[in-house]
Amino acid sequence: MSKTRIVFLWHMHQPYYKDAGKDIYLMPWVRLHSLKGYYDMPLVMEKFKIKGVLNVVPSLIEQIIDYTENNASDPWLDHTVYDPNEMDEDKKGFLVKNFFMLHWDRLVKTSPRYYELLKKRIRYEKKLNWNEMGILFTADELFDLQVLFNLKWFGFMAREKYPELKALDQKDRNFTKEDKEVVLETMKKVMGEIVPLYKRLSEEGSLELSFTPFYHPILPLVIDSDISSRSSGAPLPSKFTYPEDALWHISEGKKYCENLWGHIVDGMWPSEGSVSPEIIPLAVQSGVKWIASDEGVLMNSLGTSDKSTVLYRPYRLKSGEGSHVAGFFRDKYLSDLLGFSFSRMEPRKAVDIFMHYVRSVNHNLPQGHPDPVVSVILDGENAWESYPENGKLFLEEFFGRLVDNPDVEATTFSKVLESEDVELMQPISRIFSGSWINSNYEIWIGNEEDNTAWEYLKRVRDFYEKYKAENDVDPQVDKDVMLSLYRAEGSDWFWWYGPQFSTENDWLFDRLFRRHLRRVYYLLGEEYPSFLDIPISASSGVSVNIQPANLINPSISGKNESYYEWSGAGVYENIKRSGEAMYNSIRMVDMLFYGFDRNALFFKLQLVGPLSFYEHRKYTLKGFITNDNDLDFSLPVIKMPPTDFSVRSNNEEGFLMEIVGAGSAAFDEILEMKIDSFKAGLKPGERIGVYFKIISSDGIELERVPSTGSIELLIPDEKTLYTFWDV
Repeated sequence: MSKTRIVFLWHMHQPYYKDAGKDIYLMPWVRLHSLKGYYDMPLVMEKFKIKGVLNVVPSLIEQIIDYTENNASDPWLDHTVYDPNEMDEDKKGFLVKNFFMLHWDRLVKTSPRYYELLKKRIRYEKKLNWNEMGILFTADELFDLQVLFNLKWFGFMAREKYPELKALDQKDRNFTKEDKEVVLETMKKVMGEIVPLYKRLSEEGSLELSFTPFYHPILPLVIDSDISSRSSGAPLPSKFTYPEDALWHISEGKKYCENLWGHIVDGMWPSEGSVSPEIIPLAVQSGVKWIASDEGVLMNSLGTSDKSTVLYRPYRLKSGEGSHVAGFFRDKYLSDLLGFSFSRMEPRKAVDIFMHYVRSVNHNLPQGHPDPVVSVILDGENAWESYPENGKLFLEEFFGRLVDNPDVEATTFSKVLESEDVELMQPISRIFSGSWINSNYEIWIGNEEDNTAWEYLKRVRDFYEKYKAENDVDPQVDKDVMLSLYRAEGSDWFWWYGPQFSTENDWLFDRLFRRHLRRVYYLLGEEYPSFLDIPISASSGVSVNIQPANLINPSISGKNESYYEWSGAGVYENIKRSGEAMYNSIRMVDMLFYGFDRNALFFKLQLVGPLSFYEHRKYTLKGFITNDNDLDFSLPVIKMPPTDFSVRSNNEEGFLMEIVGAGSAAFDEILEMKIDSFKAGLKPGERIGVYFKIISSDGIELERVPSTGSIELLIPDEKTLYTFWDV
């Protein structure tokens, strides 16, 4: 029986979390995963002399270097440094909400003190908001929480090298300032070792370093989003097609890694294993020698369902120009065992299953098959959090058994290709269009939220393409604008949109995606379009307390003259949601009433306090109506008699025209507004979204109503009017 070659590819990846406009990372996952997966995997493989591939996304390394060389920070790190004795309610609330974001069973409940703090949080979280809950935690409890959260993120190889971490594990409570300093200093050391470690191991030949396109885009969808229709019948957004962007992600990602590691990097894992025929010429053009994807893509490409006869060998993926790249395809079942199932098993039993599976692969090969190549490709960072001791017990058993097995050889994809005659590889002239998840792209496109995000991206990308054609753009500005667009093309924003996946930080991913797009306009000195203010994760509207039940036609006086004027209107109660105080601590609007008749829309804003409390502060109320041509208007928060105002009409390219006299308003006890539907270009039967902002004199957004998304409203047509008349 021939020797089985196993290639492990550990995919190391994080999206670009930095808000370039504010020069801060909005999420901490680059820093925290650096203490675990990015550090553990290469070191434990070196310890057991296991060869394999570390696939590193350039945007990840870019951020690690920013932390180590530029003292970058994030809110989680900032809140670790704060002294609990000096914290306000927002900071305490942040700790209680966010410092339990790790595996509870494996990392929290195994620490008596941490579990004690968790149980206290659980006891109150159904009764209090985060700020109220934070007040109930003592300074000593919050201090221990700061230390434990960061301490538990360290992996087993860091604990092996830095025994002071183990000592803190054993101490478990009553931490001191010196203990916190040990955690923070060790964090800096570990992060600072990652890049030199990867470089050394690749130079020694212990590991192969491969790359993923720079900001982790789904390449086929960037080339042409309609490619998704080849493997799915899901509804698609307007076509996004920028193959030059896809080429940039490949070529610049490869170049960045080569400059960093000091040698040629010619292997590529396309983001999420997403491939199509169109990416092959771009890979060839960039000097890529091999790529990898999923077994489902291979079997769809070959038209077979029997993976045992086709999976365990490299293929020649033709570009249509007489050139090619080599293609490897992962064993999905084996990879998923490692990623999900083995964490719940006793390590020896799990390794037994793995070894038996590999033997069966070799046994079932057809006669004349070359020495098999079993590709095991999975996330190299997240899988180990569900294992006891961050995977230490399993990986030591696993790699120890592999080393001692004479029938198995752990190697790299480049080493496999060195022993292969490329001309004898079976060719694939047209690779199937799909990813490593269900052989399609439905995680990233096809549902309402994903499609909305693609529409946002397209509108901004198209805007800049037209802007460049009509204006001279400074080369540095052009570079910065394109970086913002490339970052917005990353797959992670689309991963968290839609119904498939969710996280406590969905709103942060949403905010960061839109900030990358808004930065395009900031860099050009242009006002960004109002649709970029609408969170996509709530773009279908928000739940309101009362929907409109009747036609209304109130007089616009600014006074509470008659209850019946607004009877039948929709009502939105602006109740602050739990956990959002630190992001919107000012609450000025109490209730919003809204409704319509045949000719107009009506809005009534009721403030928390009297108008006299606000009007000297020179606030501005901005209203936004989103439809085919987005509308907006501005009103001063001051007492005013019934007054006409203009409404601005905008399209995806910016300001379109000013519609004089389209609105009227009055402000006294309340703010009442009327928008003439015909003048504003609102069509019967059209569904619109509405939201308001209160802006300070220096441009700070003080409050948004609703805080996320928009209130949906249907412009009445004859059918709607008949329904209301019938009532």
